[in-house]
Amino acid sequence: MDSVKVDITPGGKASRLEVIIRFIWGTIAGIILYIFLIVAYILLIINFITCLILAKRVAPKFMAAVVAQMAKLMAYMFYITDERPPLIPEM
Repeated sequence: MDSVKVDITPGGKASRLEVIIRFIWGTIAGIILYIFLIVAYILLIINFITCLILAKRVAPKFMAAVVAQMAKLMAYMFYITDERPPLIPEM
């Protein structure tokens, strides 16, 4: 079974410049993630139907990448880590 693994290492002292960059980067990354989430919710409905009828999953790696990206972005925006998440989920 494949699993989703997200490693988050808490950061130390944050600089003021990083706080400004974090706001801009987080806004852009959030908009891009929102687009991916719309696609993921459409796939969720398709997955529900195909799991009931065919017992198969549709695009599980894409769904896992979106969930991992959301966790990374939330950790970054909640000032837990200084590691910037990529703008596009890693698949």
